[in-house]
Amino acid sequence: MEVQDRERAARLRELIDLLMHAMRLHHRVVEKRMERFGVHHSQHRMLMKLSRMGKSASQKDIADALDVSPACVARTLKPLNAAGLVEKSDGADARRNEISLSPTGRKLVEDSLAEFRRIDDEMFEGLSGEELAMLGGVLKRVQENLVNMDKCESGGDGRGEGSV
Repeated sequence: MEVQDRERAARLRELIDLLMHAMRLHHRVVEKRMERFGVHHSQHRMLMKLSRMGKSASQKDIADALDVSPACVARTLKPLNAAGLVEKSDGADARRNEISLSPTGRKLVEDSLAEFRRIDDEMFEGLSGEELAMLGGVLKRVQENLVNMDKCESGGDGRGEGSV
């Protein structure tokens, strides 16, 4: 391997490490800030999804939206219901519960979204609009490359499985 190739490989590895470390730090900051809301990560995720889904949803709809089992949804909803963050009502079909956010749950979601905005502002503090646009373009390009790699690995692009 030539010196230039080794230097490029080392630089790429450094960039990947920086990106992965930034993602882990972001996750840690979000987790710490969300602790004050008193809900577990999976519960918080369910509340946010319910908010985006609209007024009410069945447990099956929630499971599908979160790509988890209906049993997982039932386990996660139990403490949310007990805490008064969600409300259950009978759906059109007696075998189907409709789940919606309670007023307390809606307030938690609103407060969470405000906290997410604060995290975003702090995370990108000091970056100009031009720098943000450049970063966005670079990350989109990297994501497109990874999507194409994934398609190749899955054989989804017609070039055959594992071809690059």
